[in-house]
Amino acid sequence: MKKSLLFFLLFTGALVASCATDRPVATVKESARGYEKLALEHYNKGDFQGAILFFKKALSEDQKVNNLRGISSDLYNIARCYLNFDLLSNAEKILGEAIEINTHINNRSGLGDNYSLLASIKTRNRDYDGALELLSKSIDMYNTAKNRKGLANSLNNIGTIHIKMGNYDEAFNSIESSISIHKKIKNHGGLGAAYNNLGYLYELQEKTEEALEFYLLALGEDKYIENSLGMSGDLNNIAGYYKKTGDFEKALFYYKRALEVNRGLMHIEREKKDLKNIIDLLGSMGRSDEKEIYEKALEELEEV
Repeated sequence: MKKSLLFFLLFTGALVASCATDRPVATVKESARGYEKLALEHYNKGDFQGAILFFKKALSEDQKVNNLRGISSDLYNIARCYLNFDLLSNAEKILGEAIEINTHINNRSGLGDNYSLLASIKTRNRDYDGALELLSKSIDMYNTAKNRKGLANSLNNIGTIHIKMGNYDEAFNSIESSISIHKKIKNHGGLGAAYNNLGYLYELQEKTEEALEFYLLALGEDKYIENSLGMSGDLNNIAGYYKKTGDFEKALFYYKRALEVNRGLMHIEREKKDLKNIIDLLGSMGRSDEKEIYEKALEELEEV
């Protein structure tokens, strides 16, 4: 009896030990997603150098276990970084790899992202017809995947291209459709971008009150989700509006707020731009003593 009980305990103990060793403490895929999360934190702060470093680490992990969906996502994100560095041919090459993988695994949302980013490259090269064609393909992919966020983003991008082409009616319709979808899915980041686009469209048509209204709406959406990069752009747009309308005090107020945001992000290039805007404005206002303070700040930044 004692022997059989001892055997039973040893046997069940062996089973428990076996099960424990079959369950990994941390998987390679989890490690990749951890790097991806870090990369996105850097990307959303405008630190594209730090972002690409961690996106490449994520790619290395996903490649170890042939995680095709992860690999395609990593490639797309690396291409986004290259686009921000104006390395357009690098971005296009990597997107070609992502498209090959997403086509193989039938990842329609991924393909929608890829075509949309390729359209951004075409737009940078002023190939607007090519960009619109790619965005049409991205919309087909997003519709098939029932990805409303991607669909709304592509519609907003179509609006951007029509603005560049001077097709204001088409631009308005696309942006309005984008806003409608973003509202339904409560995508505040997408709303911020679309409101900004609509504000710019109104500004081009010299509908100044409507332009300001939508710039302020964009700022509200970006503040809600603490999108610092978006807020920086919104504040600059509002400042530019007031400068154009001759209200230099309000323009100065918003340029200073933009500078604070970009200093917090340690986004040096944007800081320089803000300082130049403030210096130019203070010169127009005849405030030479204050102007000298900002000129000194700009000199110190340019020495970095």
